[in-house]
Amino acid sequence: MALFWRIWFAVSFVNLVVLSIFVGLATIQFGNINSGLVGERLAVLAERTAGPFKAAAKIGLPLSTVRNAEALLERARQTDAAILAIHVFDNKGRIVQSTDKQPPSEIPAKVLAAHAAADGSSWHIESDETFLSSIDIVARNKMVVGGVLIVYPKSSSVTRIRAMGAELALATIIILFAGAVLSLFLLRVSIGKQIRLYDSIDSAVMKFEQGAWRSAAARPSLMEEGDAEELGHLLEAAELSYQSAGRELGPDQKDLQ
Repeated sequence: MALFWRIWFAVSFVNLVVLSIFVGLATIQFGNINSGLVGERLAVLAERTAGPFKAAAKIGLPLSTVRNAEALLERARQTDAAILAIHVFDNKGRIVQSTDKQPPSEIPAKVLAAHAAADGSSWHIESDETFLSSIDIVARNKMVVGGVLIVYPKSSSVTRIRAMGAELALATIIILFAGAVLSLFLLRVSIGKQIRLYDSIDSAVMKFEQGAWRSAAARPSLMEEGDAEELGHLLEAAELSYQSAGRELGPDQKDLQ
């Protein structure tokens, strides 16, 4: 039965590898989808928040002079308690309005680079701990004068991804266990006869090898009745023929000397 268990173990191992790859790819895909959804939601919020600032820019007012700017930004921030900050920045990256009481002087360099590469369209990127989403503020002459930047934490997103991975891992364990039991039954039904035949042949060969040593000591053979009985007899007959040929050639070899 050793061969049977080896086959069953190989089948179970292949199932484990395939399911593990599936879980990994599915989790990565879920993470990408979740990131895209968060970015799109923040882009919509940024577009709505930028409305009053766009109106001011179109009549030539600086972004820092928009009346009730802090209240407008705070109201937008309160639409989602998880939002860390909302910044309004000019075309040089300097923050001119913010929901933070002590905001940084300017936006990070990679955010400014993404802002420049966006060419007027909304965009979002990820840092190690946050999502960053922004929309440009365009003046009447279609010149970009700044933008609105929303900073959102990744912690909730990471939690959802981990929960998804855990659910898939649990499902994988259940499927793997069910597959192992099912494969055990199917292997017994489909190749049980061949496995028994292989085991009997393996046993016959082993007993023949043992019998060869026993015959040298004039002890009886170990061959028994079974599926490989004919094979065992053939092996014994071959051994007897080999011994007989050796005895016949023995005197001739002596004569040659």
